[in-house]
Amino acid sequence: MSVLRPAALLAAATAAAAAVFVGLPSVDLAVSGLFHDPRSGTWAGAAPWAEALRALFWKATEAAVLGFTLLLAAALARRGRALVPARLWAFALGALALGPGLLVNGILKEVWDRARPRMVVEFGGDAAFTPAWVLGGGCAQNCSFVSGEAAGTATLALVLWLIAGRRLPGRGRAVAAAGLVAATLAVGLQRVASGGHFLSDVVFAWLLPAGLTLALWRLSGADRAADRLTAAALRADIAAAAAALGRLLRGERRN
Repeated sequence: MSVLRPAALLAAATAAAAAVFVGLPSVDLAVSGLFHDPRSGTWAGAAPWAEALRALFWKATEAAVLGFTLLLAAALARRGRALVPARLWAFALGALALGPGLLVNGILKEVWDRARPRMVVEFGGDAAFTPAWVLGGGCAQNCSFVSGEAAGTATLALVLWLIAGRRLPGRGRAVAAAGLVAATLAVGLQRVASGGHFLSDVVFAWLLPAGLTLALWRLSGADRAADRLTAAALRADIAAAAAALGRLLRGERRN
C-alpha cells in the first residue's frame, strides 16, 4: 500500500490542528469545560466505569506489546522458516516503541511541562493554562502534552489496520474499521472528559505517532510482507514455535 497519500493527508491534518489550537487556545478550555462541573469540581469522565474502560484499553496495549514481542522472537528463532516474516512483527513492535514509547512518553511529556486540565486555575487548580506547543506550565512530571494512552490506543489501532484489518473481505473490513476507530475515540474522549488531558493533547497524540507508524511501515518493508499474514500461516508459526519450545524444555529436563 502506498503511504504517500495518507502521509500527505496526515501532514495537512497536523498543520490544520496546529493552526487551530495555537491560534485559538481557548478551544481547549471550552471543550474541557463541557465535562467539568464547577459546583462539585467533578469530571464526567472520571466515573468508575469510565476509568475501568481506560484501564482495559491500556492493558490491551500492553498485551499487544507482549504479543508482538513473542511473535517476533518466534519468527527470528526459526531463522527464515517462519511463514509470516519477522519484519512484520518488528514493524508492529517498533511502531508502539517509537511512537507512544519514545516520542510521546520519552520526549514530549518530558519536555512540555503543560499542566493537565484538572490542575489549571480555570477548573479549580492552581496552575496556569498554557496553549498547545507552548513550553512551560505548572506540571513537574508525567504532564499533559501529549496523551500517552491516546497515543497507545491509536497507534495499536493503526498497526492492526495496516497488518490485517485493511485486507479483510467485505463486511469484516467495515466492522474492523469501525471497531478500531471506536476504540481510539473512546480512549481520547475519556482522557478529555476526566480532566486528564486537553483536546489538543489527544489530537496530537493521534497525529504525531501516526506519522512515525506510516514511515516505519514503508521503511521496514512491512508493507510488502503483510500479504503473507494469513490465519493459517499464523497458526502454523505459533504451533511450530510451541513445538520447538516444548522440545527445548524436554531436553533441559533430561539434562
